[in-house]
Amino acid sequence: MSQLMQGPIPGQSLTDLPKNSPWEKPSELNEVSDVVRHYVDRLADDEVMDDLSVVFELGGDLKTITETLMMTGSMNGVHTVETGMLAGPIIASFIHAAMKSYGIDAPETNVDPEQRSEKREYARVIALVNKALEDEDQGSDDPGVALLQDIVAANPQEEEEAMPVEAPLEEEEQPQGLGSRRSNGESLEGED
Repeated sequence: MSQLMQGPIPGQSLTDLPKNSPWEKPSELNEVSDVVRHYVDRLADDEVMDDLSVVFELGGDLKTITETLMMTGSMNGVHTVETGMLAGPIIASFIHAAMKSYGIDAPETNVDPEQRSEKREYARVIALVNKALEDEDQGSDDPGVALLQDIVAANPQEEEEAMPVEAPLEEEEQPQGLGSRRSNGESLEGED
């Protein structure tokens, strides 16, 4: 309860003085080359790179680090969100090259798209099997139902990442109004 009372009151931001926050003021750097130079100068420090190398050794990735740097810079009024987005890939390349000099292979992202798609497909199949079991009579001696039950029983329950199941596409209902088109492309307008 005490943690709930520590948050901002709804509408509190509307009572603050306009242009009081750094992101409400014009940014310090407006050119992409200036933003790149700003971050390269900050990151070229040996102490910063030593600390950053620890982050990559612990499992950090270029995308997350770069997006965090760009978001922090825009929140502090150093640059706009747009110039940060344009400078981001250049900064990520700089960090990648610097980490290579430390002997660290900095991954672009920690998400494996192949593994993600396999999990999504597996979750979809299990959801379809569960739906089929709902529609079937559970008490019968049907060998197909027994097979589906075996599949569900062998399913390891992964609570960590619930994948949304995509519903099969249904045909859209054709509009029937005055401006709608028939299947042959003729308009209903103008017909008497």
